[in-house]
Amino acid sequence: MAGPADKILLGGVAGFGNVGRTLSRFLREHRAGAARLVAAFDPAPSARRAAAAEHGLAATGSLEELLGLKLDFIVIASTSAAHTDQVVAAAAAGCHVFCEKPIALNLPDADRAIAAVERAGVVGQVNYSLRYIEAYRALRAWAQAGRFGRVLSVSHVRTRGFGLHAGGAEHPAVSAPEASGGWAVHHACHGLDLLHWLGGPFTSVYGRTATTAPNGAEELVQGLLTFANGATGHVSDSVCALRDHYTQIVGSAGSAVLTGEREHTALRFRAEGAPADELVCVRDVKNHGVAFDQFFSCIRRGEPSPDSLRDARPSLAAALGLQESARTGRIIELG
Repeated sequence: MAGPADKILLGGVAGFGNVGRTLSRFLREHRAGAARLVAAFDPAPSARRAAAAEHGLAATGSLEELLGLKLDFIVIASTSAAHTDQVVAAAAAGCHVFCEKPIALNLPDADRAIAAVERAGVVGQVNYSLRYIEAYRALRAWAQAGRFGRVLSVSHVRTRGFGLHAGGAEHPAVSAPEASGGWAVHHACHGLDLLHWLGGPFTSVYGRTATTAPNGAEELVQGLLTFANGATGHVSDSVCALRDHYTQIVGSAGSAVLTGEREHTALRFRAEGAPADELVCVRDVKNHGVAFDQFFSCIRRGEPSPDSLRDARPSLAAALGLQESARTGRIIELG
């Protein structure tokens, strides 16, 4: 379903909350020559009013009406629990799909979404934002080039900077885990996807969680994973008030540490036997342009996205396994 190289692709957005508005604004301000959003779907009247008044979009409370516009693509930025059904409906309508993470809240639904996109022959891409950030792309390029040698471990620690329930904060992913999947599925999936992207398939996960929320939904998750190649993975993610992150790769030939965001990003590499660290100038800042440029290029060329729905399944399986391990105290084998 390739499109002419000079055609402006027409799209819609499903879900006009913060993410939907951010992505809509980016496309309007930075990619108007390649694609244009013309319509938005959201069940909330206030969101529809914002889509029409602030973004000039035709707004509807019906997904069927949105898909009836015969759009080239759809950006799915709705609540996570709605992703699967919206992906399936969009694929059936012949729309290419740019979907926020996670693709589903359970593996049967994930498989249903994957099958729908592949059966329809449309491009499906998941917006795992770390994959499009310069600093993390540098780490992956080094891993693929063999600069680390045999990778022994990959670790990603992140604190979101929102706040715990104990401090008066109420993050929607914690307040309504039935809609978000819980913090592991909603946010720790970023770190799990990064580990999979850098280190390859997982074979097992052992998890622990903690919370101050009265509903028991996790506000902190810790996971220890085993890779198919024998390496060890570690992920830690919390909604707590501190905002920070730390990524480390240890390999037989060299190791790297990434810290800080934006202008404070620091990436260090040290080869085994080298006299000093190598400091690399990169930035850790979201780059919607890389994600959308890849998506639109795949549509025009009729090629699948390298960041497909199928490639997003392992991180979901690991997040669900982490939650199960935290409940049962067992190591969970991942197929």
